[in-house]
Amino acid sequence: MTSANPAHANGVSKDPAMANAPTQLGQDPQFEPFLHAHLGEDRRGSSVTVLSMLARLGVDPWSEASELSRLPAAAARQRLEALMTRFHDVPTPVPDRSRIVSGLLALLPRRATTAISPRDGKSAKLALPPQGSPIYWIIAAALFVGWVAMLAQGQ
Repeated sequence: MTSANPAHANGVSKDPAMANAPTQLGQDPQFEPFLHAHLGEDRRGSSVTVLSMLARLGVDPWSEASELSRLPAAAARQRLEALMTRFHDVPTPVPDRSRIVSGLLALLPRRATTAISPRDGKSAKLALPPQGSPIYWIIAAALFVGWVAMLAQGQ
């Protein structure tokens, strides 16, 4: 079977819009260092990464990485340790598990921040989008268009 479009020859797209397809499918590249971190070898000698561990546990790797990055450090540690405890394909001694989890969590981008609520003075968790997020540009553009429309009506 041949492709009518030479841009798709050999199943490889040269379309710049397609180059970002994994990101558009929810597979955020900022999680790759975490997901591709090597955990060891399984009993058959196959290399096991965090991604393959999560997949073998039936957990969506990108969703889990995203959730871990949003959690406070202690909760993320507890959750990742629980996942590693359930995973028996790569034997990890219990004393090493804490060190491994710390190293893995350091590979995640941190999104959770703490802010003080003006009403009661207690801290509240805010999940902020990463800096340079398109939502900031959309909001800024909408405000600018509104401002220009108001100026036009006034003249």
